[in-house]
Amino acid sequence: MLKEKTNYVLALLMLSLTATTAAMAEQGDIDWHDWSFSYSTDNAVGLELNNVKYKNRNILHRVSFPVMRVEYDNDVCGPYADILWNDTYLPINVDPPHDSCNGDKLCGRTYTQNGDEFLELGINAKLGEYEIYQSYIFSPEGFFDSFVFSRGLQCDADHRHHAQWLFDFDLDGGSNDQVLKNSGNLQTSEFNDRKTNTNYWTIRDAESGLRVELTPGSNDGFPDEFSQWDVAVRKWNNGETSGWRWGARAEIGDLFDNSESIDREDIVFWYTTHLDHAALEGTHKWHSSGPRVHVINP
Repeated sequence: MLKEKTNYVLALLMLSLTATTAAMAEQGDIDWHDWSFSYSTDNAVGLELNNVKYKNRNILHRVSFPVMRVEYDNDVCGPYADILWNDTYLPINVDPPHDSCNGDKLCGRTYTQNGDEFLELGINAKLGEYEIYQSYIFSPEGFFDSFVFSRGLQCDADHRHHAQWLFDFDLDGGSNDQVLKNSGNLQTSEFNDRKTNTNYWTIRDAESGLRVELTPGSNDGFPDEFSQWDVAVRKWNNGETSGWRWGARAEIGDLFDNSESIDREDIVFWYTTHLDHAALEGTHKWHSSGPRVHVINP
């Protein structure tokens, strides 16, 4: 239902969410505990967060979900480049990932788990035979998880979903950022990486010392010949951070690597997961993956 202006109040805990909808797009602003950010769904990059701050410190210019590439065994069908855009946002009415999201395309909720409080914002989508739920889950303790849930079979064959996030870090501003493998191996030029080589990645502001760690999720899978990397770190360039337009077979590790400096620069961080889906599991089992971003010293 289209509305010029809607106030969503999540009564589970104190959260107010102001949204504007137009042409099936959603956008608004959230302040919750020490987190603040804007969100939108109108740029064909999934649920996008902008101007993410923690304790009033700039963390990210934006985080988005440009594409999930789908690879079927022996190319029995596809491959596909699944892109979430306005017309794909539809409610998942049967067994959604979370019952509280039943019947909604935009899901906003707060909840308590094991005594800890969380905020979740997610979007439901349908592409062909796939149902997809993409979300961000925030903790007052200074971290948030980026998730994608997927189920369905476009063809009756084993396949893998290679989900790609784009993190445009702006720690205390849009320059002076650095990237380290783990916590001490400073990278000075654009690079690709795998989590078999690096446990986590540190992004820090060289001037203020503000830093975050990006850590793989436990179900993020491993690269294969079709999708060869987990991470691609690049210097920010305007034409490299818009919607995905390179098709299903494009490898992020082959794109935009010009050996540019990423030392004390404005950088972007591509992160990819690899979800295996066996055809014998059927169409109703949800598979999920996604990394964590943790602010270490706000």
